[in-house]
Amino acid sequence: MYQLHPYQKTLVSQARQALRKGSHSVLLQSPAGSGKSVIIAEIARLAVKKGGTVMFMVHRKELVRQIKDSFRENEVDLSQCIISTVGKIANRLDTLPKPSLIITDESHHSLAKTYVKIYAHFSDVPRLGFSATPWRLNGKGLHDVYDTMVEGPRIDWLIENYYLAPYKYY
Repeated sequence: MYQLHPYQKTLVSQARQALRKGSHSVLLQSPAGSGKSVIIAEIARLAVKKGGTVMFMVHRKELVRQIKDSFRENEVDLSQCIISTVGKIANRLDTLPKPSLIITDESHHSLAKTYVKIYAHFSDVPRLGFSATPWRLNGKGLHDVYDTMVEGPRIDWLIENYYLAPYKYY
């Protein structure tokens, strides 16, 4: 099972607290390399442990295998999870059971029609979204999809505190 770093525990706590305070959809922003998959696995584990079911969705099938591995390593009961691509979920909305939590990876894609269709279908289900880059190339923000944002540590902080290696920019 994963041992979360203190900043990762803080993000988990802040996300759960935002949902408890009434936010319906929370966007968690944290840089690449900061361990978003580990945070996602911990949130899924806690939700399932409380008797919930989790729907995890991502835009590429390669990421499905990766998160399943993370869930297994963090002892998440996969029988209580739907882990799939957005396209597959959108095409099976009438047959999928209603989850108690939706988790979206790479949430900067969340304004796309397929995501919006899923969110509308499960409109009363709380959502968490994860992204290193919480904006779209067209300049449109994500406030239409998420009502709260929890910000993770900055890259320079992660480097200064030895969570990420320093880099050289060429």
